[in-house]
Amino acid sequence: MEFKKIVESMIEEKEITKIKDEYFNYPQTKYLPLREADLSTFTANEIKMIDSVLERLGHMNASQISDYSHGDVPWLTTEDQQAIDYESVFYRTPAYSVRNDSDDI
Repeated sequence: MEFKKIVESMIEEKEITKIKDEYFNYPQTKYLPLREADLSTFTANEIKMIDSVLERLGHMNASQISDYSHGDVPWLTTEDQQAIDYESVFYRTPAYSVRNDSDDI
């Protein structure tokens, strides 16, 4: 529900526009920016992380992202229709871990 409120507010403020289309005969909704992003609020490490995720996963479609996420510990350890426990993000298998050894220093 929060997503819907935020999107409606962003459309009203002319920050994004909503585009309805089809993707392989399935309805698709895209939200496109109407202004440049303010990257000054991100640290260099945060931008590096975003770029890394885009490089690793940016080629995936929604079904592929869903399949990928369902193999991760937070999803696997959560009962159906329940909230995912925040602490579960600290227990990852190598395929999903982005932690560096330098993070412990």
